[in-house]
Amino acid sequence: MFGVTIIGLPKKYEQTGVKMKPATATTMWARAMIVLGMVGILSGCAALQPPGESVTGSVSYRERIALSPDNTFLVVRLLDVSRADAPSVEIAALRQPVANPPMVFILPYDPADIDPRHSYAVEAKIVTAKGDLLFRNDQSYPVLTRDAPSDVDIIVRKIARTQGDSANKKNTSGIANDIAAIDAKLTGMRVIPGQYSASDHTVTYKAYVTSDGQPVLVDEHRDLGDYGSSDVKFYYRNGKLLRFAEEAKRINYGGADDDTPLQYTLILDFEKGRFSSGSKIVNGTASQPDEHEISGAQSQSKVALSRIDAMLSQLGSSPEPRRGPELFVCDDQSRFAVTFDQHTKRAIVEFRGREPISLAQMPTGSGYGYGNEMYELRGKGADAVWSTPSGDFHCAVSPMPAEAAGLALAPGEFPVVSVAELKAEGGGVWTQYFDDLMPAITACLAKNPGDLVSVLKAWPMNHGMIGVRTINGNGGRYDCLVPSDGMGTAHTELVETTTNILPGEDIVRFTPASGAYPAGDCFSHERLEQKGVFIGWLSEKNC
Repeated sequence: MFGVTIIGLPKKYEQTGVKMKPATATTMWARAMIVLGMVGILSGCAALQPPGESVTGSVSYRERIALSPDNTFLVVRLLDVSRADAPSVEIAALRQPVANPPMVFILPYDPADIDPRHSYAVEAKIVTAKGDLLFRNDQSYPVLTRDAPSDVDIIVRKIARTQGDSANKKNTSGIANDIAAIDAKLTGMRVIPGQYSASDHTVTYKAYVTSDGQPVLVDEHRDLGDYGSSDVKFYYRNGKLLRFAEEAKRINYGGADDDTPLQYTLILDFEKGRFSSGSKIVNGTASQPDEHEISGAQSQSKVALSRIDAMLSQLGSSPEPRRGPELFVCDDQSRFAVTFDQHTKRAIVEFRGREPISLAQMPTGSGYGYGNEMYELRGKGADAVWSTPSGDFHCAVSPMPAEAAGLALAPGEFPVVSVAELKAEGGGVWTQYFDDLMPAITACLAKNPGDLVSVLKAWPMNHGMIGVRTINGNGGRYDCLVPSDGMGTAHTELVETTTNILPGEDIVRFTPASGAYPAGDCFSHERLEQKGVFIGWLSEKNC
């Protein structure tokens, strides 16, 4: 009853695959009366509907079965899934009788409930009148923010029953026995205590490890400050997540003015690393865990394992004289590799396509520390802080080897060109005006989404504005508009298709010193310097 349009639906909603019988004059008259009645009803609903926006789309399933609209319903929810370590928050929901797929939905929401900094997704389920789950989406469908659409086509999967339920009961029983066996042996295991800080909370933990270094339980207490507290347990079997269990009490969960406590219990069981069964209780109401909670538990588990692996490596009785390279991934998605040399007491930090940075060991109360006149790397366990002239970045050791991440550690010997020489050379290439464009380029590089960003072209525009087109390591291209002095707000917009090519785009590509020049034989590279300081790479495209 919210904003439904009778005429002019998109073509994808017009074909339902249902063959219609020719209508007689009587049935045509009856249908006309029904349509007129529906129009009146819908018009009345539209008049009562508060102003707002809508998420639209369709829901389909692949099975060739018919569901009764009398006792089977489509349930669609708009969820805030910003936090991997917290339950999703329902923003809006609708429930309507099922129809032949694809089933069209229009889900209104209040724009005041949407924070552009958050992430949102749509969940779709088909349930019986008693609430039994028949179908559910098993992948995420992001919407609204972070360049996500407001219209989605959702595929829901049938939930296995009968034999599947028996198998789940058997798996759950086996997992419960494994959990009991682990708990019974904890007193004889090695315990590694630790603490770390995240963006808005402090975590203290105990990791229980077998004699051969296998973590079997990580028990965390998370102090969320004004937002409450949470106790999380990760159980492992043969190095794979076996159970994720969380007991949380959250205050101000929905925002600064929401003082309603939220009691949250979540148990997720996994069989060979894959989700098998689970339960969720929020303020006494039981429901099924959603895809966001399952994937969030798996992500948190990988981080916990990585942290324990790093602690075990650091607590080893005979450290290797040379360890690494180890891959570090930071909050801003930048990556670098570090080799720790115990003989020389130095750490060699290497970015892709950049000169290695040598740091001397510094005295620390705990953990490790290395630095020089410009950079510092301090850390404890898997967590580290990378300090640069432009600020501090929080990083963590990745379980992925540095070689597998594709870091080209040694840039090699390339010709050197200065910014002043670019202006003298001319040639009609955009880099001729690099000196004038540099403040805007710097501002846009700081604003661009993604990792390993390069500039494809920059050009002056009217009213003292500069346009900058960039490309990131995933191939995403963005246009940025900023004042020529680099001050003020930089506006960015995703370039939708690769057919939108600017004249002279990617003839010469600029990559900042902290980034990665493009690989392959199609590029020849020069080191770009300004007043003797290395600022990045110019890569000319040859093919």
